[in-house]
Amino acid sequence: MRPVVGVDVAKGTSMLQAFTDRNKPYSKIISITHTEEGCERLGGLLEELRQITKLEPAVVLEATGHYHRSLVAYLEREGYCHYIVNPLQSKRAKGTQLRKVKTDAVDAWHLAEMFYRGDVKPHRAWNEEMTELQHLTRQHEFMTSLLVQAKLNARALLDQVCPAYEDVFYNLFSSTSLHVLRYRLSGGTITVETIRETAGSSHGKAWVQAKAEQIQALPPLSQSSKAQQTALLCMVETILAQQEQLRQLENAIEETALTLPEVELLKTIPGVGDKLAAAIAAEIGGCGSI
Repeated sequence: MRPVVGVDVAKGTSMLQAFTDRNKPYSKIISITHTEEGCERLGGLLEELRQITKLEPAVVLEATGHYHRSLVAYLEREGYCHYIVNPLQSKRAKGTQLRKVKTDAVDAWHLAEMFYRGDVKPHRAWNEEMTELQHLTRQHEFMTSLLVQAKLNARALLDQVCPAYEDVFYNLFSSTSLHVLRYRLSGGTITVETIRETAGSSHGKAWVQAKAEQIQALPPLSQSSKAQQTALLCMVETILAQQEQLRQLENAIEETALTLPEVELLKTIPGVGDKLAAAIAAEIGGCGSI
């Protein structure tokens, strides 16, 4: 069998255990940093294995967030065969062991053993567009979760500052509603012109007039806590900023997705829209995985 190096990846550092054959470790476990110097140490170890065994060595490592990517970039650049193990697959394989031991040395040994058992497949490199799409969709998911929390906080504050405002607009968190609320919380007087400026040409004069009258009939903000008004104003501004950031991310996702046939293929599935197709493609990868 060919030589292999099991790599237990962590934040900033990795533990390496080399093997010349199954159950035949080569030297002791070593630690490297995720720097150019650390990568060169890994490369030196692989060259030693190649010279000793006269066989091409392989590297097996577990996908750990983004921590493994610098090592993978080095291995791809230098042309070394490497295998990236799905954490769930690794966990299931560990579950077959009678003794459950968690150490860096055992994890590195376990990854090498998975290779010798034939439980891993060669790493499939993603193109740059797919990697970019993955970054964008994950950031979009993160920003969406922040926006949900911000809306919950804003609604709770609004219930204390001016609960009747929630009945003015059909969508409390629409751009028009948020801009009008921000203007009111900033001390401005809401007029027909104020609403027309924020609504633009999306609504007619009758709608604008009706909304202005509804807002003017609301209880004055002086009846609520000044501190809560300030907190609500901060949340409104936060939501507006987050909505703009999400729009920018969605535009970037759309532009990137246009270059990937995998996204269009996934959209042919009933119930799969643009966002879901992009997210699935970003996590799965190329057509070979679909």
